[in-house]
Parts: sequence; C-alpha cells; structure tokens
Amino acid sequence: MRSLTAGGLKRSYEVIAPDKALPEPAPVIVMLSGLGASLASEIGRDRLVDYVSAGKAEVVYPVGYGESWNVDGCCGEAGARQVDDLAFMRALVPAVDPGRTRPVYVVGYSNGARLAYQVACDDPALFDGYALVKGGPTTGCVLRKPVSIIVVASLNDPEVPYKPGEKGSTGERPVTTVVSQLQAEEKCPAKSAVTHSGSMTQTAWTACAGGARLALAVWSGGAHSFPRPPGSVPAASQVAWAFFTRTPFAPLPG
Repeated sequence: MRSLTAGGLKRSYEVIAPDKALPEPAPVIVMLSGLGASLASEIGRDRLVDYVSAGKAEVVYPVGYGESWNVDGCCGEAGARQVDDLAFMRALVPAVDPGRTRPVYVVGYSNGARLAYQVACDDPALFDGYALVKGGPTTGCVLRKPVSIIVVASLNDPEVPYKPGEKGSTGERPVTTVVSQLQAEEKCPAKSAVTHSGSMTQTAWTACAGGARLALAVWSGGAHSFPRPPGSVPAASQVAWAFFTRTPFAPLPG
C-alpha cells in the first residue's frame, strides 16, 4: 500500500502491476470503488486485474475515506466530512505516472462513478478516458472540454433510472438524459454505431469535438451490480478495455 497527502489528509492507494515492466503504451487504469466496498471485494468483482495478469496494464485502487467518495456532499463518511477527493485524484495521477508518459484511464462504479464524473467536469484532462458504471453526475456537472466517456447502465437498475418516467432510489437523472446532455456538450454527430454482445448493447458516437468519443453500454439485467460473468456478459471491464484501447470486444484474459 502506498500513500500521499492531498486535501490535508494522508490518503492510501494500491498499485497492482505485472512482474515484468510494462511498455510505455500500456495503460494505467484507476478504479474508483463503489460505496462500502473494501479493497479486496472491489478487486474481486471488477476483474480489471485480469489485464494485469496478462501483462497488459497496471491497475491502481485508491482507498476511499471510510470506503466512500465525496461528491457534492455525497456519500458516506467522505461526504459527511467534506473530504476533498478531487485533490486526491489530482495528486494521484502524477504519483502513479510521473511525467504522464502513459495513458491513464479511470473506471468508477456507483459512488466512484459520481467522482469520476466530477473529475471529467472540473479537471477533464486529468484522465485520458472515463468509464462511468451505474452512477450519475451532479446537476451542476457540465463538461468544459470534450473527453472520451463510456457510460455503463442496466435497464432494471433500481438506483439509477434508465429513461425519463422511471424513478431511482438515489434521485439521479435518467441515463438517457445524461447521455443526451453529453452528446450535446461533446458536439457528437447524430449518427451512431450499435454493437450487440451477450446481454449488452452498445451505442457509440465517434468524431465528437476534439476527437473525443462517447458510448453507452446497456445490459438488459444486472440491477445495480457491477456487470461481470456469469450474471452479466460481457463484463464491464471488457467493455471499458475495448473502449479505452479502441479494440474489439474480447474475452477476459486468462
């Protein structure tokens, strides 16, 4: 476990890397866990370490304050204490990739997705790509510059509604409303490409402003869980990897 000081607090993070040194083009993936998730439980469910085992990436797990992240007062202990998690992210990226020699991507799940959205709005260049899994932005979160984003959702998520007229338990805006806003903010073309894989349908827009890309990956089931086999196929980690690396969907390594 490594540590740094940000926002007046000592913060911890775990780096999981292959035994052999990675080439410079290999990415660093920062995983922002869901509310109440221990490091071990997050590693076990998101399956990103499969790419580490295959010698394709390095994965970084920042530790949330009280297993939570603060985004506009939400959620958990981090929200109650008004922890500056944006400062943590700004200190973390240069710590894990000094000199920014490699692409650094972020995957956020639920409460972690809310933080990733906030970074995209407040400091968009901090990460080279964003995968936002079953969590929405705050009302005041508006993109200041185009960034590549993939939004991950389920049709039956009880917490984050998929379309207008549906109600989620967290009061977040519907996924389709958020994606429409992103499409407008990123100046994406109307034309999209649709791909089906297992129980997932992905709609993707390329040639957005500044070369950014936008995608929406939707599973038919899975409720509010992080998509992964056997319950959800493909895994969200597969979809995020394909989006980040601009490669076709492929099985998880190993």
